[in-house]
Amino acid sequence: MVKPNSVRGLNGRFAKGQSGNPGGRPRDEARVAELARSYTSEAIETLAHLMRHGRDERVRGTAAQALLDRGWGKPKVEVVADGAGSYIEALRLINEQVATDQSIT
Repeated sequence: MVKPNSVRGLNGRFAKGQSGNPGGRPRDEARVAELARSYTSEAIETLAHLMRHGRDERVRGTAAQALLDRGWGKPKVEVVADGAGSYIEALRLINEQVATDQSIT
């Protein structure tokens, strides 16, 4: 059985008006993002090097895809339904298209 305390009720949930994270997000979160962004050029150079010189074809493909995703955004999957097919058929067609798109990269 859960014992009540100042934050949680008898059911183990937070009491009304109480927070499980009263301090909020850590103040350093913005600093961490800024620090990570400071490595952008090096990260892009590393991906380009892996794309060009990686020994494993999968590594080269993954690096190339990562560069494209960051430069152009991830491709969107568009579904066009004429009403004649079923939901399962639409999913099958999407899976085939995704597999085809992945085999190109």
